[in-house]
Amino acid sequence: MKVVRDSKFRHVFGNASKESFQDLRLSSKPLETTGIRGNSKFICIPWEAGGGGTLAVIPSTRYGRLPRDLPLVAGHTGGIMDFEFSPFSDNLLVSASEDTTLKLWQIPDEGLSSHLKDPVLTLEGHGKKVSFCTFNPSAENILASTSFDMTCKVWNLAEQEVSFTVPVPDQVMHVKWNYNGSLLAITSKDKKLHIVDPRQSKIAAATKICEGPKPTKVEWVGSSSSPEECNTIITTGMTSQAERQVCLWDIRKMPEDGSEGGSLTALTVDQGTGSLYPFFDPGTQMLYLAGKGDSNVRYFEVVNCEPYFHYIEAFQSRVPQKGFDFLPKRCVDVSVHEVMKGLKLESAAIQPVSFRVPRKSEAFQEDIFPDCVAGLPAMTSDDWLAGQSRQPILTPMKPGTQKVQASGGSAPAVVSVKDLKKQLAEAQEKIKALEEENATLKAELAKAKA
Repeated sequence: MKVVRDSKFRHVFGNASKESFQDLRLSSKPLETTGIRGNSKFICIPWEAGGGGTLAVIPSTRYGRLPRDLPLVAGHTGGIMDFEFSPFSDNLLVSASEDTTLKLWQIPDEGLSSHLKDPVLTLEGHGKKVSFCTFNPSAENILASTSFDMTCKVWNLAEQEVSFTVPVPDQVMHVKWNYNGSLLAITSKDKKLHIVDPRQSKIAAATKICEGPKPTKVEWVGSSSSPEECNTIITTGMTSQAERQVCLWDIRKMPEDGSEGGSLTALTVDQGTGSLYPFFDPGTQMLYLAGKGDSNVRYFEVVNCEPYFHYIEAFQSRVPQKGFDFLPKRCVDVSVHEVMKGLKLESAAIQPVSFRVPRKSEAFQEDIFPDCVAGLPAMTSDDWLAGQSRQPILTPMKPGTQKVQASGGSAPAVVSVKDLKKQLAEAQEKIKALEEENATLKAELAKAKA
């Protein structure tokens, strides 16, 4: 009889980097988001500055103390509620603000050399402050946002307009696209999980997920090897006894009328007070739980049968975290068997954390590094708006292998209003010159006939 469960991830451990980003001036405004975002080039955090919301975009290799006069993204007139990097371009950043707008920013490859005040584009359409924004993981130029005006909007960045608007019953606490970008999962203040089908402009299913009043968070579960089976969702929230819990749901069993149903299991975590943010890695089928105010990150292995969650370990530190985020899977270092790389946001520092599988061999480990999301769009915005659904493009993680090419474009092709005005002015000048030339030719023709 086996006492210990067999698992290749049973000994995964978290390792804090010796290098960190220091002397931060974090914004004191409380947010419902993770509070930090990162990719292979940059790290973004909300920065404390007078007048409106500002973001600091730090090159990922710029360790050590940050200068006091750090160049900032400063174009909003109200506080910033959420922000996110594009999954297809490390240089594109979107921000949502209390000033009711969303703005898209182009970050130079070398980072900011001066304050960035002119966005690529500004999206206006919400009636109240915008709470969340998130890019579609499969289709380029598709962005979802939620607002205190009780709506969820899906934008077409190429046309700079709203494509779909879905009313939501209460204030949104979290929003996530599913694996192929066809559905949205939304948790709200009414303690319910709502599955939104944006292209049908409706809530397809809903169910009550917790009893406690604290904000709830959501994450989709699935497998990159079997993406069509991505029908389960993880939520975090509070019980009626003020205990933090993590629950697993099957959307196929959820009722359309919003009554209770679809629950697979519920696991009580502890009696902490901060929101638990779930992060799921499809490649390893591991779930990471990072709570605001905690000094640890718990991680579990998720299976498709009872008990569904298998606790592995927890990364422990002495300093509590104000936020936590994970870099895209393609950013991990496979040479040290790193399966996930996180960013721990502290009150005055950012601490990178590496999660590794201990292996004696230094060779590439194919069993723990299946193909990962390539960071390339699988389809255009027109394809998605027409109703198509495609799985994200995958790429091998083995060093030296040929990377896949995009089938729907290498990066979002968005033209700023400034560039459009410039193109319009050039076109008008050209039209004016052609009209003058035409008038001259007509005059010459008339003179020749006379």
